[in-house]
Amino acid sequence: MFYWGVLFAIFAIGEIVIPGLVSIWLALAALIMIVVSLFIESLEIQVIIFCILSLVFIVFFRRIFKGYMRCKESPDVEKVKILKLTSIEEGKYVYDVRFKGGTWTAIAKVELNPGDIANIGSFEGNKIIINDN
Repeated sequence: MFYWGVLFAIFAIGEIVIPGLVSIWLALAALIMIVVSLFIESLEIQVIIFCILSLVFIVFFRRIFKGYMRCKESPDVEKVKILKLTSIEEGKYVYDVRFKGGTWTAIAKVELNPGDIANIGSFEGNKIIINDN
């Protein structure tokens, strides 16, 4: 039971640090396993149940909730504040930016200075793509 609690904490913290809508489902499966482990002593069976629960949650629920996580299109252009240039990769500038109270990674084709405000063009995974304007 203890190890399921530890796994729950690890997966939950992982989802907070790197939001991707994957480790939250593993955390939920580990949370359920805390209760299941009270009734099933075999670790092998517990692991099998955990794997099945994780697979079901990831395959079915991630698809549903991913639609809610997408940014809604609105006439207002979202903006980010450039914090610092972190690297230049393949002719693109990679920045740390402030967006909705958090620090995100952003990619731009133009060089920007810390403190600049830039328009968001789109999102690719957990990265912000900055408009060239």
